[in-house]
Amino acid sequence: MTPLIAFVVFVAVALLGWGFIELRNRSFHFTHSKEEQHGWDEINEAYEENGKKELNLHDLLQRNSTKGYKAI
Repeated sequence: MTPLIAFVVFVAVALLGWGFIELRNRSFHFTHSKEEQHGWDEINEAYEENGKKELNLHDLLQRNSTKGYKAI
């Protein structure tokens, strides 16, 4: 009977923790700083340059700029 009680306590604590975090996330609103927003803007520009599609591994390797001394 003790493992069953431990499991019920574990689930109860997990649900209480989950509820607390959900309430906290609804009360505090997160916003990016200007530096972070600049980074997101660069990511969006690169995404739009590629026709709004994500690059696959083959495309990434073609654009790879870490080719040893050849990259310099």
